Amino acid sequence: MTTATDGARVRRRMWFLRPHLFDRGTIVVTVLAAATEATLIPMGESKGGFAGLLVTLLGVALSRRWRWLGLAVVVAGPLLDTALGFQPIVPWTIAVFTAFSVTLRGLPALWVGLLVGGSVYFSVMLADGIGWVDPAAFAALGMSLASAAAGSALRNQNRYWNELEQRALDAIANREAEANRRVAEERLRIARDLHDVVGHEIAVLNMHLGVAEVNLPGEAAVARASLTDARGNVREILHETQRILHVLRSDDSVSTGGDALRPAPDLAGIPAMIERFRSGGLDIDSDLAPPPPEVDPEVGSAAFRIVQEALTNAQKHGAGDARVRLSIDDDRIQIVVTNSKPQRAVGASDQRGLGLVGMRERASSAGGSLQIEDETRAFTVRVTLRLDGGEVR
Repeated sequence: MTTATDGARVRRRMWFLRPHLFDRGTIVVTVLAAATEATLIPMGESKGGFAGLLVTLLGVALSRRWRWLGLAVVVAGPLLDTALGFQPIVPWTIAVFTAFSVTLRGLPALWVGLLVGGSVYFSVMLADGIGWVDPAAFAALGMSLASAAAGSALRNQNRYWNELEQRALDAIANREAEANRRVAEERLRIARDLHDVVGHEIAVLNMHLGVAEVNLPGEAAVARASLTDARGNVREILHETQRILHVLRSDDSVSTGGDALRPAPDLAGIPAMIERFRSGGLDIDSDLAPPPPEVDPEVGSAAFRIVQEALTNAQKHGAGDARVRLSIDDDRIQIVVTNSKPQRAVGASDQRGLGLVGMRERASSAGGSLQIEDETRAFTVRVTLRLDGGEVR
């Protein structure tokens, strides 16, 4: 989350360069100029003298909402004063400040400068009776163009500042998002490996405890009670492990990163792993092709963990038997693990917890594909991986 300190740091700028302060300043100048002009107009000439000023002020008011319309009315003020025989000093001064205001708020500087400059140029030239090339008229024109250009420049500078601020805020947000993504990926790796390793070992331990309990002599009541308590403790550990995994997998929108830490086992370790399941009481029919000399380490690790997870599910949810087929066809590994389902497990595949999610993540991380077939009497996992770690199409 972006902190308040970071936000304040990227927003820091000189307060007197903020456009809204300049815009409000033009209103203050306009009001002061109009008040000064009103006090200087002789009472006997009030009707004619106030006409141009009132039109100019009306244009200023309109320009706050309708900028082009208001500007057109403003530039009519100096011309009206000139037509009535009054000096248009205050109206054209207000027009110059209005040009600054409307360009500051978005109108194009060139057209605003030409419109206001033309009005001021002709009003000064006609009021003073000077020629077309008089310096005073050109000075008034230049002031109008400069005022419009200043408003446009300040607006562009404000846009530049806003862009810098937004980029800084985006950089802070991206930095925090990247940190959160890495944390979530690490949590996902921990959850996957914890489920693969700890869950597997606990399931095998539970199976051994069951075998030991069944083979105890009848007079070993104390030992049988102890084994029963131990199996209860194992089930409690499995339950608590599932709760931990749900917490670790809370952000499941994050996909597995390519730099994830992979466990060491590979294709060569699958036969020994199957023997461990057999020793725990699971009847396994296996048909394993010899591992090729060159296999991408990520693919070998994924294949091992998928077979391990499939057999763990067969041991926990199946009817006590499983079939494992591992074949290599050109550049692909085909893995099929099938186990029978007891009558009580029909339609209860949702009890398999996070094991299926872990298998899908393993296959996806190695570029492979995984299919699940949940039938009435059998549950099958089909996996396809490429030996070089490429994506299966």
